[in-house]
Amino acid sequence: MDYSQFILAVNAASIAILTLFTILLLASSRFKGMNGYAALVTFVPTVPVYLYNMSRMLSWHGFAHVVMPVAFSVNTTLMPLLWILVRINYDSGYRWDIRKCIHFLPFLACLILILSIGSQQRMEVIEYEMTGQDTWLGTFNACLVMLQMLIYYPAIFIYLSRVRKRIAATASDAEWLQKRWMYRFQYLFFILFVIVEVCYFIWPRTDAWLIQIINVVSMTYLVWCSLTHPSMPMSPVEPLDKTPAMEASMSMEEMKEVCDRASAYLKESKAYLRPDISLYVFAKGAGIAPRTLSRAINGYLNINFFEFINRMRVEEAKTLLLELDSKGYNIDSIYDKCGFRSRSTFFLVFKKVEGVTPAVWLESASKNA
Repeated sequence: MDYSQFILAVNAASIAILTLFTILLLASSRFKGMNGYAALVTFVPTVPVYLYNMSRMLSWHGFAHVVMPVAFSVNTTLMPLLWILVRINYDSGYRWDIRKCIHFLPFLACLILILSIGSQQRMEVIEYEMTGQDTWLGTFNACLVMLQMLIYYPAIFIYLSRVRKRIAATASDAEWLQKRWMYRFQYLFFILFVIVEVCYFIWPRTDAWLIQIINVVSMTYLVWCSLTHPSMPMSPVEPLDKTPAMEASMSMEEMKEVCDRASAYLKESKAYLRPDISLYVFAKGAGIAPRTLSRAINGYLNINFFEFINRMRVEEAKTLLLELDSKGYNIDSIYDKCGFRSRSTFFLVFKKVEGVTPAVWLESASKNA
């Protein structure tokens, strides 16, 4: 296989895989899931570039000439789209307005710049780039994308660090698992993006094959996330009523009393068996103000509400594990009987509480019996 055939094979396969995965992710989430949106963010700014690079390297000058204006501008939408994706995922109040169009000014500027160049000059650029060298247009575009990366990625990571503790403290473990993939996706994309930019400045011809392979890797990760942590409805977060009484400090005795009341209600009602239990639903049933309950659990037990709930779920799981033989259960089938939404959440929480997996705990408990 010569170099031209290699370029054709890599680009054609990458475009086919990205297209298929994007369609599957969008269809599986009914065009509403974050995995599907992330797939679109990966697909839209990159596939036109791949088409241009492939047609240029294979001397398909006519097609390259048609695709060129889009290819030299659409990749500048990647960073803004990643930023918007993160905001939508973590901020339910995030809304689009005309001011946010400023994010796409680089795209508009690049598109106008390319279209202002004569048809013959564009063809000369295509022919020159076939030698493996870059033109001022390519260098300008690469530098602009690099500048966007230096601006947007710090903003993305700062925002993620700010919301991480809040999400972890107010969301259940299942919901946190559903949100956590975005962190990994952003870090993965950042690492791959740095690799692409470094390789491009060392050898510009890598834009004809390396970027494509790397984006297939990121899309594969999205598919894996969709399979392991499928979309589910998130518990609504109700606004807190910040009354002066709630803002007043609580003594350790008061916090202990609240925690004792909550524990008694939890054992009596077995509310922890509800996968959709939330701080507000539980607090209403226990007759305790949500903020008071949260502050008492945090201050006296040094854990958050969902850790408080999960301790009881793990105790229930341990009881069921000891009854596996008599009731015909197996380890993988008991998670829903003790309040967990998914097997992965069950294993994560059990190991977090007990320090070992359910299988290891059961083996140890059987030996000590």
